[in-house]
Amino acid sequence: MLGNFVSAQDYRDYSGYGTANPDDVAELRKALVAGSDVNDPGVAAGVGFPLRTESLESQMKNLTFEMDEIKLFKSIAKVPATNTVEEFNRLISYGKGGTRRFNLGFVGEGDLPEEEDSTYQRVTMLIKYLGVTGRVTMQANTIRSSAGSVIALETMNKTMELLKNCENALFFGDSTMIPEQFDGLFKLISDGAPANVVDLRGASLNEDRLNDMLLRIRDNFGMATDAYFSTGAFSDLSKQVYDRQRFQIAPAPGVLGATVTAFQGQHGKINLHDHVFIQEGPDVPATGVGKTDRRPNAPSIIVAPAAGANPASQFIAGDAGTYIYQVVAGNRFGLSAPVVSAGVALVAGDGVTFTIQDNGQAPTFYEIYRSTPGGAAGTARMMVRIARTGATQVVTDLNADIPGTSQGFVLMQNQRSFSWAQLLPMTRIPLAAIDTSIRWSQILMGGVKMYTPAKNLVIKNIGRAAGSL
Repeated sequence: MLGNFVSAQDYRDYSGYGTANPDDVAELRKALVAGSDVNDPGVAAGVGFPLRTESLESQMKNLTFEMDEIKLFKSIAKVPATNTVEEFNRLISYGKGGTRRFNLGFVGEGDLPEEEDSTYQRVTMLIKYLGVTGRVTMQANTIRSSAGSVIALETMNKTMELLKNCENALFFGDSTMIPEQFDGLFKLISDGAPANVVDLRGASLNEDRLNDMLLRIRDNFGMATDAYFSTGAFSDLSKQVYDRQRFQIAPAPGVLGATVTAFQGQHGKINLHDHVFIQEGPDVPATGVGKTDRRPNAPSIIVAPAAGANPASQFIAGDAGTYIYQVVAGNRFGLSAPVVSAGVALVAGDGVTFTIQDNGQAPTFYEIYRSTPGGAAGTARMMVRIARTGATQVVTDLNADIPGTSQGFVLMQNQRSFSWAQLLPMTRIPLAAIDTSIRWSQILMGGVKMYTPAKNLVIKNIGRAAGSL
């Protein structure tokens, strides 16, 4: 050793180094070499690969989402459920006069006041069940793994998969698409308060629009607390403060910008959340997703897309062009491969109709994708997901849903507004051994109780700001 350092002298004697004769060099060539092959090159004289111990880090490198991305499920109010069918009551009004009528309720001297009847509504919610099964062979569980216990690792992986599915369904679950699924916030708010669906028609988020959303909730006697947007939409909103430097405390030297976590509007302060599971129009899957014997077969377009004038159309002059459509069939087990339509030319005021047919394996919904004007290959993005209504089904596109945009949520997130009703917390259930492997299921049972849909908003067709990447 040289002081506190390890040197070459600690490994071998270098006496005579640089003065070897030809005979010494010939002997040196016979020395065993370690090499740097990744895979065993095979048995060869003088190659020491079989003696090399692999240098493998014990820390698993995570290439997918982590627990920090499970935002809504961790923060949603939770209440116990005691049955597979949960019921609750809504008070709709105190009396027939409504809430803003100021000329009712007065009486003359000696008169009997008018009798008033309150209005109640009974709401039913079905508990739904999420689950995933894990399996590890006894051999895999017995070997010394670089990551520790394989069963413990796989249990955590299955937990994350279950939470991902639950988190997605909290936003976008729809029992008309997948009967086994609970309804999420988008459907519950859209169905319960249709006027609270805000359509930005491709515009990006900004402070003015966000303030108007808070006003809408305030006018319905609510106070918004939280908002969830795609990462792109959230980024556009955050960029608005950069050039104005609205900081209570100056940023650290050398640091540009600021982290935006909340919005203070005229009608309250809300926490802002970006969410990686809220997407801006997913791309068309290249192939089927899920087990081939359970996912639907690819559908057929049996009547090609045709355009014609429609008074309900939202296609404007800037939308004129030729489009192609792609259709994917889906059920709770997965998605089919896509089918591609012929091109269809349209102008402002047109609607497009075409007919699809399922080809078996019990699809319960369809995903409709549409290209950009011009019908360029590879530009189709998710437009809308619709429930399957029959073996053949007519699809009408009036441009109500714009491909490549995202959804958002402005919520009064507390137990007076909505909650997660939980019949069974996440539970690990050991399964019987039927082969030389260890199997288990992880189950979560619950659903969303939406008490006051009018005190929450959903936003559709959120676009990106000009110049965004």
